[in-house]
Amino acid sequence: MVTRANNIRDVLESEIISGERQPGDRLDEPQLTARFNASRAPVREALVELATAGLVEMQPHRSAVVAEISVQQVIQMYEVLAELEGLSARLAARRMSDEERTKFDALHTKVGDLIDKGDRAAFPALNKQFHEMIHHSAHNEILEEQIDGLNKRLAPYRRIFHDVPHDLSIPYAEHQNVIAAIQHRDENLADQIFKDHTALRADKITDFIAAFDRRFEKRSA
Repeated sequence: MVTRANNIRDVLESEIISGERQPGDRLDEPQLTARFNASRAPVREALVELATAGLVEMQPHRSAVVAEISVQQVIQMYEVLAELEGLSARLAARRMSDEERTKFDALHTKVGDLIDKGDRAAFPALNKQFHEMIHHSAHNEILEEQIDGLNKRLAPYRRIFHDVPHDLSIPYAEHQNVIAAIQHRDENLADQIFKDHTALRADKITDFIAAFDRRFEKRSA
């Protein structure tokens, strides 16, 4: 049953993940009750659910705020996410159905066509769809939920890193490699490739920290 609190939570979650609300932004309850034309109870319930998911910080006697994560925590989350992504590819190599494999290939071809046309704007959504197709094809709901939760918490920080121009042919080639491993049902190779694909590589960590500092230095000052 979808409740008023569920609707409010979904709207605020979408705004946080999309970057419309930035880490550290206040979530003033009176303003939210007026905006959603709701009583305090469903607004409070929505904020508590978002806090449980790690997207919001509840502060005693103060407004809730969009959760702020340190750069060290972001890197640690990427370490965990990479392991879970690898596991999802391993299970997908074993469990992906023939129908799912056909859709998987078709999506990858679509991404390649867009890259050839220089359509960078369409890449993030299709990249997300590519990853989610692997997660779903692992056929493990608990694993899928854990990956989804981490991705939601990392969304504002992943965005600042990928604001920097980068060569889309690199992730596309990595996608091609993981597809080949999954299609050949090579569980170990699929695991390793997708893990490496998701991980913050050593040569990229300093770039990430620099981007993080540029975006959030004013908030910490």
